Amino acid sequence: MARHSKKIREKARELYLTAEVTSISEIARRLGVKAHTIGRWKKEEDWDSLRLKIDLRAAEQLVERIATERVNLNSQHFKLWGVVVTKLFENLQRAGLKGEEVRNLEKVSTILDRAQKGQRLARGLSLDGQIEEEIRAEAEAEIHAHVDLFMEVIKAEVKDEAQRDRIARAILDRAPTDAGPKAGV
Repeated sequence: MARHSKKIREKARELYLTAEVTSISEIARRLGVKAHTIGRWKKEEDWDSLRLKIDLRAAEQLVERIATERVNLNSQHFKLWGVVVTKLFENLQRAGLKGEEVRNLEKVSTILDRAQKGQRLARGLSLDGQIEEEIRAEAEAEIHAHVDLFMEVIKAEVKDEAQRDRIARAILDRAPTDAGPKAGV
């Protein structure tokens, strides 16, 4: 039995987990190792579970990043409209609005409204705005949809029922719960 360096084993794992190479035989060919050796490493280290964890975490991070961007954008828009309203009140308190001041505020408001709509559309958001709770609920639903998809794939691809059940339990154990935002979020 040939001894393979730890570095080759780590590279094989990396190729598999990053999905850079999709087959064991291709990993073996690239690294100059027999396919059954790669297959043994894959089984010993449970690369499929590791890949699933990585994919799930990546999905969670993406959803969280999108939710945060939406919240930040809504906050920015709220602040900008606050400036317009503040300027309106200042002008009203100083002997009312004159025609020129009204036209300037209208122009600023129109530009701000168009910019806001453009930003929201570019990010795929609704034009009427969403509150943070709605965004987080959508994010949670997206995560659960990914878990459901993983479960369907496992049912279709893993023929051994005991193995399927073990994988399903592992996924459900690691999936986020509906208990609300994580601490520190």
